[in-house]
Amino acid sequence: MKIAKITQYKVVITLFVAFLSGCATQLAPKYDTSIFDGVTNVNVIIMELFASVSTGTESGTFSEREDTYNAIIGAVDALPLQSKARPMPENSITEKVNKFLESKGIGAMTDDMAPSANSLEAVSKQISKMKETDRKSGLKVGAVKAFKNAVIISMDQAITYESFLDR
Repeated sequence: MKIAKITQYKVVITLFVAFLSGCATQLAPKYDTSIFDGVTNVNVIIMELFASVSTGTESGTFSEREDTYNAIIGAVDALPLQSKARPMPENSITEKVNKFLESKGIGAMTDDMAPSANSLEAVSKQISKMKETDRKSGLKVGAVKAFKNAVIISMDQAITYESFLDR
């Protein structure tokens, strides 16, 4: 009798696992090549800017860099808009994933925004602050390093999340 119940449980568990494996629950937005390419391409341009100002700048030469700043800020601002245009899945598993992410101090997926959009908005703010500082007083080497570190952290988060979606 015990063997029959154990076998019955095994059959039920096997059928349940088979059923679940056949369900395609979407936990994150779909991968978008244009967003991933945009993030990786703008990352290169940002790092080129940091390389060009790595020894510091003077405010009198800001006009030489202004177009680069504007191009970067425009490109970075466009990416969260594209990211937000992707529908976010709604299900109870996403809620559990968000609770776990939040418990680890990581930004959660919201109904209208993937974590990469948050990270890209942070990049835009940092580059905008850097531009304003460069315009007003130039950039000291330490300030360049501080801006670069903040941007690297946010860009890493955006690239990691977007590459994760390509599974």
